[in-house]
Amino acid sequence: LYYACGGRVRGCHSMILKLLADENFPLPVIRSLIEAGYDVLSIAKVSPGINDRSVLSLARETGRSLLTFDVDFGDLVFSHGAEPPTAILYFRLHPIIVEELLTITLCALNEIQPGYFAVISREGIRLRKL
Repeated sequence: LYYACGGRVRGCHSMILKLLADENFPLPVIRSLIEAGYDVLSIAKVSPGINDRSVLSLARETGRSLLTFDVDFGDLVFSHGAEPPTAILYFRLHPIIVEELLTITLCALNEIQPGYFAVISREGIRLRKL
């Protein structure tokens, strides 16, 4: 799989392959990630309506990095001491354009290593160590 990433073309060599998509993450993007070879579990399908702490626990227990549009996960980890999963990828993209989100997600997965909270926007990626 090849895709455009910041003006470059790259292969998919992500270190993060197991993902947990929060309830707010679009299903078409989840399907495309699965087709691209990622192991993605969707909260909307397996545990709709669970609270944020339970989402973090499920991500940790299954060894998955979290994909979300919910800023509260950063607050839970950094301000309230919740134990983080492998990585948290927080997407700050409004409005959400599904086709663009797939490309941005693939680029982020190619750039981010485990152990980070990543804030992903159209302008780039900011990282904070978990």
